[in-house]
Amino acid sequence: MIDAKRKAIIFLTLSFLLAVATAGVILMQITEAQKKLGKTVAVAAAAKNIGSYREIKESDITWVELPETSAYESFITDEKELKEAISVVEIEEGALLTSSLVRKKLDIPENERVVWLNATEAVLIDQEVAEGDLVDLVVARNDENDNLVTERFLNNIRVVQVEEVKEGAPRVKIALSIEEAERVIHFQNSAVQLRVLRVNQASAG
Repeated sequence: MIDAKRKAIIFLTLSFLLAVATAGVILMQITEAQKKLGKTVAVAAAAKNIGSYREIKESDITWVELPETSAYESFITDEKELKEAISVVEIEEGALLTSSLVRKKLDIPENERVVWLNATEAVLIDQEVAEGDLVDLVVARNDENDNLVTERFLNNIRVVQVEEVKEGAPRVKIALSIEEAERVIHFQNSAVQLRVLRVNQASAG
């Protein structure tokens, strides 16, 4: 009888200690999570509208505090990244700046231009794309003999901006050389169909 009581006391004691230890671990995890949620990071944002291919000045920028957990790697958090930088697209006031929206002057080829890919009956964006994604452009067109030809004429083109619209698919901006931009604009106006295909960047490296 005494042995049974002793075993019961030992069992209850161990259970109590285990419960205390478990509660301690949970409290530590909750405290750590609260600390992480409480941390913020300063992210660069446009203090006013910034035109495309314009040098970014200190007066163009304001800094916004965001929770560290919601600050993406592409956001600009260091003012050094904005020194001698140029906007590659039009940036609206209040927009958060990312590495896809600005580049160092030396990183921008002199013959590069930004082109809109506006979704129409002839221009189809097959899959939703985001800023920084890579896309291929496939055109279906009539050749000089009026035969339908389908070909991929541009590949691994980086998306520099995506603009949501009230109706229909979003407008997508890509950066191209002048020669490539001329071809894209020509096909947008003359091709039977222009397809924008998102690249699987994992397989593309």
